[in-house]
Formats: sequence, C-alpha cells, structure tokens
Amino acid sequence: MLRTLAWAVARPDSIVRTVVRKFGIGSFEFRLELEAFERPAYAYCMWHAARLSHALGLPKISAIEFGVAGGNGLVAIEGLAREIEGRIPVKWEVYGFDLGEGLPEHSDYRDCPFIWQKGLYKMDAESVRTRLKDSSLILGPVSQTIPSFVAEFSPAPIGFISFDLDYYSSTRDAFRILGEADEYFLPRVFCYFDDVAGSDDQLLCVDLGELLAIEEFNREHSNQKLRPVHGLQSKRRLLCPWVEKVYALHRFFHPQYSVYAGRSAQNNVRTSWT
Repeated sequence: MLRTLAWAVARPDSIVRTVVRKFGIGSFEFRLELEAFERPAYAYCMWHAARLSHALGLPKISAIEFGVAGGNGLVAIEGLAREIEGRIPVKWEVYGFDLGEGLPEHSDYRDCPFIWQKGLYKMDAESVRTRLKDSSLILGPVSQTIPSFVAEFSPAPIGFISFDLDYYSSTRDAFRILGEADEYFLPRVFCYFDDVAGSDDQLLCVDLGELLAIEEFNREHSNQKLRPVHGLQSKRRLLCPWVEKVYALHRFFHPQYSVYAGRSAQNNVRTSWT
C-alpha cells in the first residue's frame, strides 16, 4: 500500500494513465501519447505499422506473437487490431506461435538457465483458444512450424512481430521466418523483444538470450538488419521503460523500401490526438 501511494505521489501521470485506460477516454492517438494501454509497446508498433501499410497502399497486414503462454498478449493484439482498423483503413491478420508445453529442456548457458526453467509458461491451449476471436494459434517447436507457415496461411505482409520466447535458441529459430520473401513483409517491420531488458538479477547482455540472437542475425545478414529505434524516448511525452525493447527490421532491398511514406503520403489518416 505504501509503495503504491509513494508511486502515485512521485508519478501522478500514472493515475491519469490508469483512469484514461480504464474508461477508454479519448482517441487512440490521445491514449497512445499517455501510454494508456495495457501493452503500450504493442499499441505503438501496431499503430505505426498500420500507418506505414496505408501509406504504401497495402490493404492488409499481419501481426505475429512468438510466445503466447496464457494468451494475454494475443488477446491484446486482437483488441488493438480491431481498434486500429476503425481509424486506419488497413485490416489485420493475427498469428500466435507457441510450443504449447512451456519452456523446453535446455542446458546451453546462452539460454540463461539462471533465469528460466523447463516447463515455465505452460499453455492450456483450449483455454487460450476460447479467449481468441480471430487469431490463428500455431503450436509446436518454431523450428518445425515456421517452414510450413507461409505455404499453409499465405499471410498478409507482416508489420509487427513480438518475440517473447525467452531463450537464445528459440529466438534464433524464430528468426527463420525473416528468411521468407519480401512480399510477406513490410519494408520496415516493427518488432518487440520482451527480454532484451530484465530485472536486476538477470544482467542481460549481448552474449546471452535475445540480444545474442539479434547480434548474430545482424552479423549474418547484409540485406536486412534488426536495429533499435533510436531516439524513441525523446518522442514520447512520458518516461517509457518499453522503448528499449522496440526494434525495426529493415529489409533494405525490399521493392518498397525506398518508396516515400512520409506525412503527405498518410494524409488520409487523421493524426491529431485531441
């Protein structure tokens, strides 16, 4: 109780944010400015992916979550997709990948066994499916499910990916999806990495976990790179701990990479947050 009170005194914006989020006050843009979403990073990424898709004349895009667990993230993506569709004339497809059995066995130090153990985040698949409205839930090791994903689902261009598989090895395997053809991606894909920053006892670094997977991917690919969105905090009105978890996948030789997508290309989308 004392901690909550102290936080409210130190950060009165947190009270405003909670009220705005609970009662859905204001436009999507207004709430985005105030971080008034359960998952503001998802809201930011999906909003700007939809804006880019609209500027490029693409009517539909996809969102993917790697690491569904209890389904909260996928439910949030569905809700954001419906709301954004009401503001930007772009439709969403939503896909969730998960092993379905919790975290697998591991012994590699790069998978951070001092943080995660086998069996954590075990999914009740049927329960998760009852919570979903439009998402496709894809179960099994990503090393096995990704190779057939495009052939089976023929997804709309991917605009947002959340990576939350915890392990280095699982994240590395999930990156296999980035090897698909340009037609299945926006030229710049918004990405969220849940485990590039952690608690005080995790001590994450580029030699472990997601950060190592990103480091290796960038080293091995010259035609595309995963890069942090520099200066993102400076564009936010409030202090946002999630900004260092947002990356962009730049596909430099994508046919639409150099197509102008600035403000005048988005003039059919009202951007005022009033």
